[in-house]
Amino acid sequence: MLRIARSTLRVRWASLAGSFLALALGVALLATTLLVITATGHLTDRPQRYSAAPAVLLPDTEVSAIDSSGAEQRLPAADQPGLTPALVATVARTGRTVTDRTFAARLPGGPRDQVGHAWSAAQYGGYRLTAGRAPAADGEVVVGGGDPASVGRSLTLLTAAGPTPVTVTGVTAPVTFEHALFLTDAQAERISPAVNALIAYGPPDQLARAVAGAPVALRSGPDLALADPNRAAALGQLDGVTTPLGLAAAVAVLVAGFVVAGTFAFSVAQRRRELALLRLIGAGRHQLRRLVRYEALLVGLAASAAGCVLALAAAPLLGRWLVARALVPTGFSVPPSGWALLAAAVTGLLIATTGVLVSSWRAGRVGPLEALREAAVERDGRAARVLRAVGGGFALLAGLAVAGAIALWTPQYAANAGASASLALWISGAFVVLAGVLARPLVRLLAGRGGSRGRFVWRAARAGVLGAAGRTLATVTPVVIVIGLSGCLLGSLDAIDSAKVAATRDQLAGTDFLVLPAGGPTLSRAAVDQVRAVPGTVVLTVTPSTLFTLQDGAALIPAPVAEVDPAALAAVSRTPVLAGSLADLGADSVALSRDWPGSAKVGQRIALWRADGTPATLRVAALLASTGGPATAYLPLAGSDSTAPVSVAYVQLAPGADRSRTAAALDRAARGTGARVLLPAQVAAGTRDANVEQSRTGLELILGLGLVYAVIALANTLVMTVADRRRELALLRLAGATRTQVVAVVTVEALICVGAGALLGALAAAVSVGGSWAALRRLVGDLPLGPLLADGPWSTLGALTALCVLVALVAAALPAALALRTSTSPIGSS
Repeated sequence: MLRIARSTLRVRWASLAGSFLALALGVALLATTLLVITATGHLTDRPQRYSAAPAVLLPDTEVSAIDSSGAEQRLPAADQPGLTPALVATVARTGRTVTDRTFAARLPGGPRDQVGHAWSAAQYGGYRLTAGRAPAADGEVVVGGGDPASVGRSLTLLTAAGPTPVTVTGVTAPVTFEHALFLTDAQAERISPAVNALIAYGPPDQLARAVAGAPVALRSGPDLALADPNRAAALGQLDGVTTPLGLAAAVAVLVAGFVVAGTFAFSVAQRRRELALLRLIGAGRHQLRRLVRYEALLVGLAASAAGCVLALAAAPLLGRWLVARALVPTGFSVPPSGWALLAAAVTGLLIATTGVLVSSWRAGRVGPLEALREAAVERDGRAARVLRAVGGGFALLAGLAVAGAIALWTPQYAANAGASASLALWISGAFVVLAGVLARPLVRLLAGRGGSRGRFVWRAARAGVLGAAGRTLATVTPVVIVIGLSGCLLGSLDAIDSAKVAATRDQLAGTDFLVLPAGGPTLSRAAVDQVRAVPGTVVLTVTPSTLFTLQDGAALIPAPVAEVDPAALAAVSRTPVLAGSLADLGADSVALSRDWPGSAKVGQRIALWRADGTPATLRVAALLASTGGPATAYLPLAGSDSTAPVSVAYVQLAPGADRSRTAAALDRAARGTGARVLLPAQVAAGTRDANVEQSRTGLELILGLGLVYAVIALANTLVMTVADRRRELALLRLAGATRTQVVAVVTVEALICVGAGALLGALAAAVSVGGSWAALRRLVGDLPLGPLLADGPWSTLGALTALCVLVALVAAALPAALALRTSTSPIGSS
């Protein structure tokens, strides 16, 4: 049978070209994503900031919690205190030491993540001067990766303390891990007294004894990579990349499986007489099944090999694309990986062999007497329709049940881009399976009743699509895949964006102006003090912080929270209060939003850990709707307002205050401090979830993949059907139809199928968006459905449908015209 399989592939290679291309592209994308994910796993293994240091000491305060199973869970505290002066002195007695301080510092027009260091620590990160000299006095700065032409230029340095005039005395070669500014050691110590790291030259055994029992981590050798200040941020950034890449790989596997299964199923249906002839000369049922599986195996081997070769060329290009979009750190590269290519190749073989199980079973059911039939009548396929109805219906009901459970009990998961996209993918997959059941009614609806007075072309096309269920399904399915998949995924992300905008508008309903950092992460103390001094205003400042919680008693996770003045919060914020009161927010209490990772009731006391790792038992004072921002809870402001970092200031006009005068006063207060004044409408309109934007970028891969598969599957199916229908087309010519009419019949058939697939895909998108809307409405409160539907991905779906129509027109009309031109007899041969 293996030899016969090779022979049939040589003869019928055109009919399986679509399966080969789809599978090769699927393996290529899977291998590419695996290569990139493997490369991201090793990106943080190389020391960067302290690559030239002999040893580094870092604060290492941990949050420790016992979960519901009795196991201890540990995480690094979000706020690490500096190394104590006593510890620094003790380590200094072992040998030479160099202190390193990291603090927020930015030059106008500089990168948002620019940071400051003392110059003495620059050498340990591989920095070297390319122009100018090192800073020697206060007010001098060296710019990492700066323009040599900037040496000697006077600029304003923005730090937490406020603006400071500086002169650029030198620039260094750029590095891949940070954008740094270097000051003198003395000025860096005044700006940031805390010692964030200590480079130590002492003997390892003496260093170990010096820090024994202290909450510090001693890193040396390969472990120096763990000392990089941006390691946690880099890991978070890479996690955000691997999620859409994994989703793209899953889509590739899913779509390739559907295309392979559909193509082989259609091929078996076309070859029933050929298979019957094999039965007639003595082939058994199991031999026919083996024949189809061998064909799939040979196609899988060739496609897997081609896909791996494509991946070796595509992976470096994807790596550069990710760098260009700032999704991974600069300097990211993708080396070859044998296990990634092997895993992708094995997956390709599994897709090929499992995708033809149903087709091989059908091939074994072909009887020998079918070779004697004059016409090949397509079987009803009732058992297959029942199987699709049960499988697709169960998958759809399961997806709707999950969506309902999220809406009722855990609506915060609906705002998670990864979780929402996964559910959307499941729902779109369910509709792809249900296409085998719903395609025929939709085609009948689009084709109309087709009475005897109808035009010949329309009546013939209607008879063609209704009389060939397999051919119709093979044409409808790829359209459902591309429209349904794109609509579900893009619709879910659009719903999250709409919810974020709605929640932000609700929160800002009582705010007249917002003061935000112009470039850095926080406002300077000078900016905050000057804004608070503006008369006729009530100012709510937000200090970002972190609380650690045991989610469902199982996982210790950090949750972003905001420290605020409770009185100002109650006056300015308009986030809907679902239970309790913000007036009860005081010492040892917390107000939780719907975004909080867990459940609690008003008055309940919950065990939490503060940002510095201190355990705290806080009473729930209020439950709020989604805040629309990163904060999942509010805490009373701890410590002095003058020293706490502030990320945003909400300004409300006092009764009787003049809006224009206050706006001018706020502009003057923010001028020169690295702050900017915006209106609430400007902030709400620009609200976008960072995870959603990152996922949307990853979806560009998926949409591109969907377009390619649509072109391949549609073109392959239509070309196969036209090539197999030469006799049927010739009979239409014998019945009196012109060549133009015959081509029109084939074209209309294809358009009806595309229309049915587009309707089914749009229905899948509507179900997915509706489920997201129901859950997000529970999360943020009032979420109008009209704007969500108006801003949905319908224009994109319309463009994709137009592309499918164009492909269908070309792939149906051109082969039909060529088939009629090469026919020498109106009857032709089969």
